Amino acid sequence: MTPIDLPERPDPADSTETDTTDGDWFGSSNDTTKTDTVEYHAVDLQYDVGTSTFNLNDKAQLKYRTATLDADTILFNQKDQVLQASGNPVLRETKNPSLAGYRMKYNMKSRVGEIYYATTFQDNNQLNGVEVRRLPDTRLLIARGDFSTCDDTTHQHYYFYGRRMVVKPKESVTARPVVLNIADVPVAVLPMIVAPLKSGRRSGLLTPKFGGDQVQGFYIKNVGFYYAPNDYWDATTSADVIEGSSANFEKTTLSESIRYKWRYHLDGNISYTSYLEQFDFANSGYDIRFNHNQNLTPDGKHTLSGTGSFVSDQSVRQDNGTDAETILDQQANAQMTYSGKFGSNKSLTVKLLQNYNLTTGYKERQIPDIQYRMSGQLFDFEDDDEEVASEESWLDKFNYSFSNRFNLYEVIAADTVRNIDTAVWYTGYTGTYSVDYSASLFDVINLTPKATFTGMWTGNRWINPEDSAKYRKQRSGWNPENDEYGEFFYNHNYSLTADTKLYGIWMPNIGRFTGVRHVLSPSISYTYAPELDTNKYFVKHPLLGQTPYQIEQKSLGFSISNDFDIKYLKTLGQKKASEDGKDTTETEDTYGTRRLITTSHSTSYNFAADSLHWSDINSSFGFQVLPNYMFTIRTRHSVYHKYEEDPNKVRFPELTYWAYDLSKSFNWSGDFNSGLASQMGKYQKDSWSASLDYRYSFSSTRVGKKVFKDNISHSTGISASLHPTPNWSMTYSTRYSYTEGRFATHEFTFDRTLHCWKLDFTWTPTGPAAGWSFTVYVKDLPDIKLNASSTED
Repeated sequence: MTPIDLPERPDPADSTETDTTDGDWFGSSNDTTKTDTVEYHAVDLQYDVGTSTFNLNDKAQLKYRTATLDADTILFNQKDQVLQASGNPVLRETKNPSLAGYRMKYNMKSRVGEIYYATTFQDNNQLNGVEVRRLPDTRLLIARGDFSTCDDTTHQHYYFYGRRMVVKPKESVTARPVVLNIADVPVAVLPMIVAPLKSGRRSGLLTPKFGGDQVQGFYIKNVGFYYAPNDYWDATTSADVIEGSSANFEKTTLSESIRYKWRYHLDGNISYTSYLEQFDFANSGYDIRFNHNQNLTPDGKHTLSGTGSFVSDQSVRQDNGTDAETILDQQANAQMTYSGKFGSNKSLTVKLLQNYNLTTGYKERQIPDIQYRMSGQLFDFEDDDEEVASEESWLDKFNYSFSNRFNLYEVIAADTVRNIDTAVWYTGYTGTYSVDYSASLFDVINLTPKATFTGMWTGNRWINPEDSAKYRKQRSGWNPENDEYGEFFYNHNYSLTADTKLYGIWMPNIGRFTGVRHVLSPSISYTYAPELDTNKYFVKHPLLGQTPYQIEQKSLGFSISNDFDIKYLKTLGQKKASEDGKDTTETEDTYGTRRLITTSHSTSYNFAADSLHWSDINSSFGFQVLPNYMFTIRTRHSVYHKYEEDPNKVRFPELTYWAYDLSKSFNWSGDFNSGLASQMGKYQKDSWSASLDYRYSFSSTRVGKKVFKDNISHSTGISASLHPTPNWSMTYSTRYSYTEGRFATHEFTFDRTLHCWKLDFTWTPTGPAAGWSFTVYVKDLPDIKLNASSTED
């Protein structure tokens, strides 16, 4: 079928007029705001008084309300209200798509019209028909027609042909039976098809996807329904029927997903996938995923958020997944968190958490984890007018902080040998309260005395505390009937810290180099903690940092840090001569600073220890090798040589550990000459981009007298994309692991635009999803595609 070109495609979204049509081509009969005047224009106009007939020839035009009809010849019978047009008639309306054809006939009384060999555009769809009839309710009945999203009017690359079609403007087109033609070659026959003609969300049937490969066998996917009742939520129900490599449909799935969003209040989604092995609903596995974010109050101080997944069994993804992403996702973690802020210094967090490793079977739950924190000035005085007093009191320098945490914790470690229940429950609470005072000595040295009190409670107790860790067992310590309320332990410690900053400045003013600043930050602290007897029945909670004892501590801590910064001239000020001959500065000089070197060192000495009084010396050395990159080396020294004959003897510090990391990424982009001529004698420019990231991590630990054990992680990632031609695009990405001596990831992607079609080719040489895939699909209807793939096991 050869369509007739329309002179233009009006965009309904650009129209701001009120829709007054009610189904007829020339406006609504219920429209009382418009007159019934018919305007007509033509080079040759004839009027037959006896038959009340207008005959318009040569550039004929007829206007009625919001419609305009242009044709070579228009014949209008006023008595019968019948209008006929021939010679490439084109009908334009304010709110309806334009219609073009070979011949047109319309009855203004019945509001029914017919067009022969017609063409119209509905949004991005072009519809053609041998005979088109428009009904009063705006529907179009098309006999022997076709529709397509291809806008090549000379030769459409694909189209759907149907003997009977019903078109609802801006809504849908329904046709039966339907033949899909690609390059005028019929390739598929469907009994019926319903295609949307409007943008945005809308309820309806999903478009099934047919295909097959070596792993999945033949399949039909995305069979289901999409439901969008309003602007706040929608739901999708779909099924994938997959034959499988053994032809027993063991990977068939049924999925349900719900999305919801209320701006400024909440948004999220929930998805449920049921794996139906051989269509057995009774023994199906499931995979549930969710994401939720919600503001409980308008000010955003109280929120509820969560994300995660749940599975029916440990191997459900490994056994049923059909893509690498699902198979490799072996973590079924989930959490839900309430976070609230009260005033300016109080916060409450309530969390429910589960971590499940599907590979090892290790599972842990925190149901719940409750944390409350508050801090501020210990004495917060206000005057009668509720205004802060202007004079600062020494009491204002007292500060406090209070944090407490309650946790119910379960640990399950898989035991495949004895097949016994390994679940272990821990219940505990820890509260810490500290008070400190900020003072200064001679306005130079900062003094901070501090007292800390910690209370701990556990809901468990040891049955046989004297036994070794291998045979020791625990039980619940909460039994009020027997006066058992768990086990308690309290500790307290006190500290005094003195610190200051010393500055040294050298200003040589050599060229743009104007000065060096050295900042020395020494600190010394003393901590005292009394010895407290051990509660032997106390079962410490693994997550709360509990210790049912306290050794005596009289520790003196030392730390010092050095920062070396340079100052340089960035921009020299502009000067000009004034009227009296003197120079004046028009703009000031601008200076910049850059950190060159930074170091820090810390250690401590415990007077109360029986031996090994000195702690390790921890150091870090940072070098500003690039303007925005600091290279840092971390070291640890010990004055006790562990592998010597007398390991408790104090000697010159010996290196026991050192490490450093290198990580840097670079990005480039630009355009290049494609060699194709463009406007004004220039050549067309195509864009390109590339990135490179380098990662190197090194650590070395002393494991013998002269033996170190090194741990190295070394890799480089490269990605690049470019358009070698206007229609081709190419992307390449890889990551090479130097430690493993192989490419960890490797992928090539090629895209080619073929007018209304698009070609995608992806090749993954290595990795869990190694193989290639080739797809050609319609850009506006991606479900219409031809694909092939090869997956390596």
